[in-house]
Parts: sequence; C-alpha cells; structure tokens
Amino acid sequence: MAPGVMWPRRTAPEIRTVEVVSPSRFDEAGKVVIAAGYIVLCLLYVYAFEQQARRDADAAKGSATLLPYQVLFRDLPAAEQRVFRAMQEGSGEAVRVRTSSGNWPTAGALAASEVPPFALDVLDKEGYRWADRREGLVVNYLGVPSAPVRAPAFLVMMREPDPVNGERPPPPSVIDEEHQLLGKDVLLHVTYWKRSATNLDGRMVVDPARQGWQQIRLKTLFEEMDQR
Repeated sequence: MAPGVMWPRRTAPEIRTVEVVSPSRFDEAGKVVIAAGYIVLCLLYVYAFEQQARRDADAAKGSATLLPYQVLFRDLPAAEQRVFRAMQEGSGEAVRVRTSSGNWPTAGALAASEVPPFALDVLDKEGYRWADRREGLVVNYLGVPSAPVRAPAFLVMMREPDPVNGERPPPPSVIDEEHQLLGKDVLLHVTYWKRSATNLDGRMVVDPARQGWQQIRLKTLFEEMDQR
C-alpha cells in the first residue's frame, strides 16, 4: 500500500428482520370470524325455537282445557276486564245478602247500595243498564250497554242446587272459581258470561252456552287442577 493512501473502512452489513407471513393468514382469520358468527346465530336460533315451542305447548295445553264457549279473562280487552272484576264484586255482595236475608237482592237494590257494576259509574262509558230475573233456582243479573253495537252484554248467573238432590259442599280445598258457599251447607254455582248485545231477546238465560253466551274464566281447567 502506498504511503498516505487509506482504504475505505468496511462497515458491518445492516441487519434486517423480515417476518414471513403465509399468504392465506388473513383469509383464515376471516373464516374463523365467519364460523364464530355462524355458531352464535345457530345458538340464538335454537334458543328462540325452544322458547317458541314452549309457548306453543303452553298455549295448546291451555286451549285444550277450554271448552268452545269459554274465553279467558286475560284475553279480554281492558274495558271488558274491568266489567268482569266489577261483576265479581257485585256477585259476592249478592251472595252475602242472599245468605243473611234468604232472598236475592234486586239489581236496583244493589245499585242503591252503590255495589258495582250495578251502581252508576263515571268510568262506565258504555252506560250499562242492569236488571235481574229469577226462574226457579236460577238467578240472572244482566247488563246491557246503551249502544249494543259497540260493546257486549254481560251476565252473572247464579244457580242454586236442588234442595233434595243437589250438590253438597266439598272440602274447602276443592272449591273452584265457579262455586261459592251459600251459608255453610249450600254449594252455589256462580258463572260469568258475555255475548253480543245485539238481537238479545227477553228470555231468561238458563243455559248460556246454548243461547250464544261465552263463559269468562280466570284460569283453564288445567291451571286450576295444577294448583290443587
């Protein structure tokens, strides 16, 4: 090497890190996300299907224990539910009077005592007029709206047992929503009904189902037996 001549200094080569990625990596990640979403959707579908099947089974079980002329309270419009509750209160008071006096009170007497649904009610937009009828062991309390086209008629029917061959009071645990005790020794049938208020005739109602009425029940027979 000639004096005074300097060779270029060698430098270490630059070190680089290179990540080798499979070309299909992003495709695989996308497929995993799609598969996970599919599984979630399947689980939601199965859950929804089971819930609907359970609801359908409950509905079928309930309808199977309703007779063709029966309707459940919970399926009524709110206004009709209100009338039904008032009829329950009124029938209880009528039974109390019958027990204490020996006679069924008239609709007018119950109205004078401000017993619903017979008394005037500012919330009664249909203007129901109540009347009573009696034939043998059957008593009717009939409510007819002022505008029959808009609202149904309602009926509370009391049926006393035959004094000789009639039903005897069962144990208290067997009393259902269609029976009340008249005193201690008489098992009274109390039922609630509705029907179209148009074309009502003046006949005494002794067989409501055959005369176009629908019985209103709080529970199906299955629900009632299930609670005993």
